[in-house]
Amino acid sequence: MTSNTCDLTRRDFLGALGAAATPRQTNPNIVFVFADQHRNCSWPGGGDPQVFAPNLVNLASQGAMFNHAISNYPLCSPHRASLLTGRYPQANTVTKNVGGGDRGLPTSEITIAGLLKKAGYATGYVGKWHLHSSAGAGKIVPPGPHRHGFDYWRVCHNYRKRYDTRYFDDSGKEIVIPGYAPTGQMDLTMEFIEKNARSLFCVFLSWHPPHAPYPEAPQRFVDMYSPERIKLRPNVPKEADTRQWRESHVGYFSHVTALDEEMGRLMKKLAQLGIAENTIVCYSSDHGDMLGSFGLRAKRKPWEESINVPFVIRWPAGIPAGRRLDTLFSTVDITPTLLGLAGQSVPARMQGADLSEVLRGKDARGPESAFIMAIGGASAEDNEGARKKRAAKNAEGGWRGVRTDRFTYVKKEAGRELNPWLLYDNQKDPYQMRNLLDDGAYALQRKDLDAMVGQWLKRAGEV
Repeated sequence: MTSNTCDLTRRDFLGALGAAATPRQTNPNIVFVFADQHRNCSWPGGGDPQVFAPNLVNLASQGAMFNHAISNYPLCSPHRASLLTGRYPQANTVTKNVGGGDRGLPTSEITIAGLLKKAGYATGYVGKWHLHSSAGAGKIVPPGPHRHGFDYWRVCHNYRKRYDTRYFDDSGKEIVIPGYAPTGQMDLTMEFIEKNARSLFCVFLSWHPPHAPYPEAPQRFVDMYSPERIKLRPNVPKEADTRQWRESHVGYFSHVTALDEEMGRLMKKLAQLGIAENTIVCYSSDHGDMLGSFGLRAKRKPWEESINVPFVIRWPAGIPAGRRLDTLFSTVDITPTLLGLAGQSVPARMQGADLSEVLRGKDARGPESAFIMAIGGASAEDNEGARKKRAAKNAEGGWRGVRTDRFTYVKKEAGRELNPWLLYDNQKDPYQMRNLLDDGAYALQRKDLDAMVGQWLKRAGEV
């Protein structure tokens, strides 16, 4: 059973859901786990049976998953800011990766942690933060407003390290977490859960894998994959160094499998504590990874490999099991939806939609489009391998666009203008190998999509 999109503006949609609100369940706990750079097309639930991820598949079978979970801005810091605030980068001001002397996420922003803390939840954050001005790795984030409502604080300042990662305690002492970083970070998360198992809690766990560098997963997971057996997506150019990309896939897939094992540990712990039935568990990612598609790497691109991420959610007490939803679900929708599921009010300043009624199995309508973007020039992290000859120079720079249930339409920054760049019919061309921008048969659709982009720019406050 699926939920389909229809022609409603986001404001109309929010109003319709408010009118159809139903009595709330008992307030649930929330465990939100997200990887870095895990694209939806690289796990069985997203269509790739090559990847061994039985715990995520089981999680999806016990809850719901979105086929079209869209990262509005497929880059680390902008995603995290929108995730926590339910607001677009134009509103929360995080429009690039935070590092060096950048301001980071303003302390004036209202976050899910701050709201749930006021509602009596214990709040915790573990892993990668990337929203504080003390360098990209976030180093010491002092107790107070820059933690944005999270009390239990285990932010790993050297999150790029796959082993023996570390965090600072409140006194400034550096604590080493031995072993594979995601395992140690899950241990910290479960420590928080055990401590708060008899009260309400919300904890976010942010992993760095499967983000590059790829070849550092524990060897037992690497041994599960062979470069010769890896099947690349059809949009990886045949003239590309396919051996290189197959080896990258081995590393990438092995990290996904390692993370999957950690999700299994989490679910076992919740069951042991007797709180699995009334705990919302989410698994997602901040954005995807091109991994050779169109000859490109990394993220910050408008193609499906970059913007479409896994989103699995399980809550036996409130979400019917075994549903795959075609409803468009954006980064900015996550916090309003979790608040809705938890029986909390959604502040008017939040720009995302509360899709909790969709998840509850109600006949609620979804948004007609998701706003996608990259603002300004690419950062150093976006341009991994920048000294190498790029396969497509026009993939750099800023852009704005929309992803509907059928089409992807994108306009590229050119000075102060936005010029039409890409148009794909994703139903007929799921690997986006034919740009229909100049195809007269799609002139009407292009006109409508162009107007839709203009409407989103106004809603986001950009024009």
